[in-house]
Amino acid sequence: MAIDQTPSTSSSDSPPIAAIDNEFPAYRAISSTAVLSLILGLGSVFCFTSLWFLVVVATSVFFGLIALRKIRQFPEVLTGAAFARLGIGLAVLFGAVSLTQVATQEIMVRIDASRFAKNYVEVLKNESVNQALWYEQPADYRNDKSPDEVAAEMKKMKSQGAPDPYAEKAAVVLRIKERLKSAGEVLEYSKIESKAIDGLTVYAYALLEIHGPGSKEFPKEQYALLQLVKSLDSGRDDWMVQSISYPYTPQSVLAEVKQHADDGHGH
Repeated sequence: MAIDQTPSTSSSDSPPIAAIDNEFPAYRAISSTAVLSLILGLGSVFCFTSLWFLVVVATSVFFGLIALRKIRQFPEVLTGAAFARLGIGLAVLFGAVSLTQVATQEIMVRIDASRFAKNYVEVLKNESVNQALWYEQPADYRNDKSPDEVAAEMKKMKSQGAPDPYAEKAAVVLRIKERLKSAGEVLEYSKIESKAIDGLTVYAYALLEIHGPGSKEFPKEQYALLQLVKSLDSGRDDWMVQSISYPYTPQSVLAEVKQHADDGHGH
């Protein structure tokens, strides 16, 4: 009996089973500092209401830079660089735009107040007392009343035992005009000494200089101060002369201005 000696195929010769890849990407946590920077960056939009929020801008940039630094140091552990960059970008954008807006507003207030003060100087020099007092009324009221009508209404407000409003208002104007009657006396606009914003109200303090030969009654050099006021949303020529200080010591109104002054956004 013949024996088949042909070797059988061993199971060990079958194709090897493919290895299963059990390696997964390592988990990385989102940097909480980056998230905080983004939240503060979004909060920086309030710079348009108050420049105090520039503190939020600085804080957002600070935490954003810290977050980026930590993410670079530990890239296998932390992520969120996009959040940090976005937070920094928003903070810088809102901060820069709000500062530009305030600077533009300050420049326009100074230009408008200077123009109005120069025009009022011409009124003091060349126009009547009633015309000067007309500018001491709100702009919308002036539109419907002539200088003489305003003066007549002020005179009607006089009551027994009370100060005469017309006489009080006219006294300072008459005093300035009295000095200007002498030859060589000059009244001119000097500068906007200070300005302030209180809510939606703008204050500007225009310094006027009066100089000339002088007399026993008037020294050679004197100053007057116009306190101008208007609403932020009114026209550029809608200023009102709230008061006239004469004689006036330059810079002495600054303490009062500090009570009104704010961040330029009404707070």
